[in-house]
Amino acid sequence: MERPALLLTLTTLFWGGNAVVGKLALNYMSGIELSFWRWVLAFLILLPFAWRACLRDMGYYRRHFRLLLLLALLSVSLYNSLQYVALHFTSAINVGVVSATMPLEVFLLTWLFGHERATWLQKLGMLLALVGVCWVVSRGDLQLLASLQLNPGDLLMLIAVTGFAIYSVLMKKLPAELDRLGLLLLLILLGICGILPFYLWDIQGRETFSLSMDTALILGYVGIFPSLLSYYFWNKAVLLGGANQAALFTNLISVFASLLAVIFLGEHFQSYHVVGMTTIFTAILLATYVSRWYSRGGKG
Repeated sequence: MERPALLLTLTTLFWGGNAVVGKLALNYMSGIELSFWRWVLAFLILLPFAWRACLRDMGYYRRHFRLLLLLALLSVSLYNSLQYVALHFTSAINVGVVSATMPLEVFLLTWLFGHERATWLQKLGMLLALVGVCWVVSRGDLQLLASLQLNPGDLLMLIAVTGFAIYSVLMKKLPAELDRLGLLLLLILLGICGILPFYLWDIQGRETFSLSMDTALILGYVGIFPSLLSYYFWNKAVLLGGANQAALFTNLISVFASLLAVIFLGEHFQSYHVVGMTTIFTAILLATYVSRWYSRGGKG
């Protein structure tokens, strides 16, 4: 539990699976329904283990309520809901590929907030990442990009990833001694409150999903693995190694999501996916490892 690399690998595996399971879930329920009940289930599972820690830190929560509310809305409410809605319009592979922009977005935000200064290699990496994302969302069709007729699912996923990048950077503002389980319980509760109005609007005038073996398995997976475990692992890894290091591992989301989508959904890996992913990975390499090597004068 003290090894960020292991925590982040498991996190991205569960999130990659979330894109695939979320796509399957659309056969039974809407994206907003899935997001709402996912977090309700996660809250009920976590409650017996975290309520004491949550009460113990309540003084801190009251003093910093606005920050905690923003964190909850960006992560629990915004990121997951937009991801599931995006899957109505785009593939699980695309969701994974767009998620690969997270490292560059986190770095850009830390630079804008004054935590880091960008080198020319890092700026080049940002530009290449933008090119890679544009190539994926336009499906390699420059005419489509020029006419701005982009897939709404890809755009929603970009908004979701940006929101989670902001969340990851802001998480570093929280003190290390704050209990992570208690914090997660509070964020889930606030996030559910943020989703609730949209859930009530979504189910108005129609039947909700029926509980069956399939829907129980779907909710069980998304409520435990990409919710409780991934968020706990992610928050702990950010605490141990920082937001930039954690964000680097989100590249694995596209890998896991693509492999699982091909296996379980029968989706096909297209040439524009390869070009886009290669460009994004090259950008991340330039902005991180190559930039650090260059800043040390080519040593180490």
